[in-house]
Amino acid sequence: MGILNITPDSFYKNSRVQTKTQLIKSAEQLVLSGADILDIGANSTRPNSTILSPAIELERLGESILALRKEFPTTLLSLDTYFGEVAQFGIDQGIDIINDISAGQFDPNLFKVLAKNKIPYILSYNRANEDNSTVFELNQKRIVSDAIAFLSRKKTALQELGCTDIIIDPGFGFGKSLNENHELLRNIEHLHILGAPIMLGISRKSMIQKVLNCNSSEALNGTTALHALALSKGVQIFRVHDCAQMKEVILLMDR
Repeated sequence: MGILNITPDSFYKNSRVQTKTQLIKSAEQLVLSGADILDIGANSTRPNSTILSPAIELERLGESILALRKEFPTTLLSLDTYFGEVAQFGIDQGIDIINDISAGQFDPNLFKVLAKNKIPYILSYNRANEDNSTVFELNQKRIVSDAIAFLSRKKTALQELGCTDIIIDPGFGFGKSLNENHELLRNIEHLHILGAPIMLGISRKSMIQKVLNCNSSEALNGTTALHALALSKGVQIFRVHDCAQMKEVILLMDR
């Protein structure tokens, strides 16, 4: 899954696109590098980011989804949003998957939209506030058991609404400490008990930067190392900035 950010402030500046021309060029590079899915988002979810309204997201998206659908008719399109109104807009424009970092916690209308349209949904384990600024300390439960309990409750609620195509995202960075992030990745195979495909979103994130004492532009090598670990533990979808390098990991691990 290649990342396309229609934002001025996403944490990795090379993923940002501001014009239709940039969008199509960046998407083409991702697809040629091996992307099976393009994930488009109009709201940054980096720590302490500004919380946008649905109207601003819709304005930023404009006709970008239609343009991507026209240029890449066989590529799956994912929309990164936690607003029901924006999700419905994306579905009407041809989106195939809704990728929500909030697990339906920031807009109660989102699950209603999912149920109405029966669209595949990426369910994230998120214990943070909307600006991704708060880390909640666990009391008795460890991070893995808490993740399983959280995701199981949400998955059941979705299934009761009629949503059956659910992908699990452990939600690295959302309301978790550095140690919790690494503990969760180290034990990610335990999430298979939920009976859903697992998507990983750690590309160039702070859980890599802080360990290696580097910035996002220097975090590709660390990202690749952790991607290989996750692939060996059965992760099926990788949300990445660097599709060519991820494809190399897959080819080598397949051998």
